[in-house]
This record gives sequence, structure tokens and C-alpha cells, in this order.
Amino acid sequence: MKRFPETFDVFVLGAGPAGLCAAIRLLDMGYTVGMLEQEEFPRSQIGESLSPGIRNIFDYLNAGHLLEDAMYLNTISARVIWENKGHIYERPGQNNGGIIVDRSKLDQELLQFTVSKGLYLIQPGKLKQSINSQNGWILDITHNSSEIKINSKLVLDGRGRKGTLLNERVPIAPPAIAVWTHIDNNAVFKEAFVEAIDEGWLWGSPVCKNRYRIMAFTDTVKFKKSELHLLDLMRKTELFAPFVNQLKANAIESCSVTSFVNQTPWNNQFVKIGEAAFTLDPLSSTGVEKAMRFSLQVAIAINTYLKDPDSEHPKNFYEEKMIESVVNHTHWTAEYYQKAWACHDKTEFWIKRTNFQLDISKNKSEFTSKLEKEFNTGRSIFERKHIEPIPVDYILYKIWNEEIVVSSNVTFKSVYAIDNDCIVIKQALIHPNLERPLVYLDQVELFPLLKNMHGKVVSDIVANLNQFMTIEKSKKTFVFLLSNQLLAVA
Repeated sequence: MKRFPETFDVFVLGAGPAGLCAAIRLLDMGYTVGMLEQEEFPRSQIGESLSPGIRNIFDYLNAGHLLEDAMYLNTISARVIWENKGHIYERPGQNNGGIIVDRSKLDQELLQFTVSKGLYLIQPGKLKQSINSQNGWILDITHNSSEIKINSKLVLDGRGRKGTLLNERVPIAPPAIAVWTHIDNNAVFKEAFVEAIDEGWLWGSPVCKNRYRIMAFTDTVKFKKSELHLLDLMRKTELFAPFVNQLKANAIESCSVTSFVNQTPWNNQFVKIGEAAFTLDPLSSTGVEKAMRFSLQVAIAINTYLKDPDSEHPKNFYEEKMIESVVNHTHWTAEYYQKAWACHDKTEFWIKRTNFQLDISKNKSEFTSKLEKEFNTGRSIFERKHIEPIPVDYILYKIWNEEIVVSSNVTFKSVYAIDNDCIVIKQALIHPNLERPLVYLDQVELFPLLKNMHGKVVSDIVANLNQFMTIEKSKKTFVFLLSNQLLAVA
């Protein structure tokens, strides 16, 4: 083990995807980063099915090569019974879609990649206690029967569900449990299966090492012994019933998958990330992607804090982004559960999930109060229109010498934005045709752009834009603003 620095800028607990993602970004920013992982790697881990957005994240971290493994499975098609009990929907596999990985292998390789970038690692080790001090945090760690004392300005807790005590968890969905196993496959079953039943839903997919994973998600209230419960659910399905006789010798496991958020996720620079911060409903299959994407935002907040410890922006930005993720996810899952045939039949499991009410009475904090307010705020429904190709050159030709004004429906709002890996306050555009406040368009800040366009003719606007972007990008930017009615011909 290499000699540790006297004080770390950031120390990360847990070597899962969320912790490693944050560590890589912070190392790239030049910070001294340490990490504690309790288990030896490789270690068994479920969550093999990763959503398509994971590829962009790995590429951004310059770790995209880790997903290019011959044993990983791509472009898997699926058979789905969801909205109609008697109808099987065929969902074809997509290039650059989701990917089935071996999590024990991928997590180990991502850890090795992070160590190669300068991470200080203690593995295996256990955190005995953490003490908040005037200069940050003091962590007492046991490692190979020895005691290690770590000083760090900040701590990122990425220990998954273990990182949040039961009394710190605010449920954001009804209680749920997952029961799973696998059978030997040998490439016999090449499709994924998803099926809704009265008591929950099941997912199955080929996974690495010639296995087929079968998972059932159901209510904790009616949970029986794992083996009996899984077999009972499978017998009630059309897609999974043929597997029942193949489970006899296979171990069946279970775990809680109740979605929750931590009541005080940023507490004196002890910051929760990944599933220690909030857990998502497995319905979305985006748990790893969302955890890593949120870690990228956390790294920006940490960078801002370390540059200016007195700034309120890092904590506020962190909480704002977490609340946004939690609220969007919970509303999306409720809407998706509502589409299931069993929901239309008024089945208890499904109705509970579409009518869930957030209750913070036992976990009242400044953060949960903000969450409750946003959770209960009516969301405006943004109509997604079919976008036809815009004839850019033709439009410009017709109005080339016309004067342009900013629409009277455009307003501006101060929001958090990211500039050079730091959190700053920027002016965002608000307009009925925009789904959300917009600060940047294709990495170009819009507020000063629109101010300079008002009262100018089109030819001058395009020429001005062409000073700091290509002519094609200049024309497309202008026509986008015009076609969405943020600009108008005078």
C-alpha cells in the first residue's frame, strides 16, 4: 500500500459504480482521492442489465473500452406482456441499446482503472467510526487487523443501501421485494421476458456465463418463503411457467428493493451518492446509469465546494438535482405502472404504486421539506410533437433581410448551471414551447445571444454567430430559436 497523504481532498466509501464514477472525475480534476471498499473483488453482484445511456457515461470517463467485452451481451430482443394480458409484444434488440454485463468483472475492472489514475485504495477494510472535525472528517478504519486513521475534507458515501440506516430512509414508493435465481442456459433462451401478473411483475434475461436470470418483484406484505414464492409467481405467468421445473437445484435469493431517499443526504460535507442517497424502482432498469450520472453532478458540486467552502451553491445544487431525479422517476414509474393490465383490474400491488403519497412526518428535515413541496407540485404536461426536418436554408432565404425581435413570451430565470466544472448562476430562458428552463443550446449560452439578436436583421445575426461557431451551426441555432417561436420576424 502506497503512503497516504496527510489529508485527502475527498474520501469515498464503497467501490461501486457511483463511488468509482465520482472518484474518476475528481482525480481528473486534480484532487487527492482515497477509497475504502469492505469486500474483496471480484464479488458477486446483481444488476447486470444496464440501460443504453451507460455507454455515454463510460465514454465520458474514457472507460468505454471496459464495455467492449466479448462475454457481454448486446442487442437482446424482448417479449413483453404488460398493457394487455393476452398479448405478447415483441420488442426488437437495438444497436447501442442496453447491455448485459458481468457486474463482478466490470466493477473490478472499473476499480483497477480508477486505481491506475491515482486512487488510494484500502480493500478490504471496515469503517469503525467517522468523526466530524473542524477541518473535515476523521475516519477510523480497520484493515488486515491494523488500524488506519484517515483525514479528509469531504466524504462521499457510496455504500449502497448499507450507507443509509433504516430510520434515515424516506420511502418514495410502497414496500417491495425482489426474489431471483438463475438457470443454466447454454444459449437456449436468447430473449428477455417481462410480464405483469396480479401480484407483481417478472423479468428474465440471458446473462453472462451461460445463465438465464429470473427475477420477480412483488409486495413484501404477501411474501412467503423465497423458493415457494418465486415458483408460485412463475406458475401464474405465460412466459416464465416453462422454467418452473428447471429451478429445483438452484439457489433462490431475495432482497428489499423498496425505493427511498436519505433524509439528510448532504450533512456537514458527509455526502451520500448512489443508492446511499436514493434508490430507484427496478422497473426503470436505469439504477446504475442514474447513480453514475448523479455522481458526475456530485463531482461538480464537490469541485465547487473545494474551491469555495463558504459557497452555498454546491449543497443547494446537489439537493436540487437529487430532488429533480427523485420526483421525475417516481412520477414516471407511477405512470408506467398505471399502464399495466393488472392496474386496470384494480389489483392491490398496482393500485398502491399508482396512488402513492409521500409521507415525511417521521423524517422531517430541511431537505425532505423541499422534496415534499416539489413532489406534490402539479407537473405541467409538455406535448411532444413530431419533429419534421427543418429546411434551414430555405427559411433563411425567405427572411434574410428581415428584422428580428425576441418573443414577448420569453422570460428569464436565475438557475444553477455548470461552467468550467463549477456551479454558477446563469439566466435561463423560459417559454411555453420549451420543456424546461434552457441555459445552453448546443453548449452556447442563450441569454446574451438573444439580447444581441433583438432588433437585428437575419444576415447580421448569422454573421455574428459565425464569429464563434461554424456557419452551419450558426444557421441551425438561429432557425431553432425562430421555429420554436422564441424569436419572431418584426
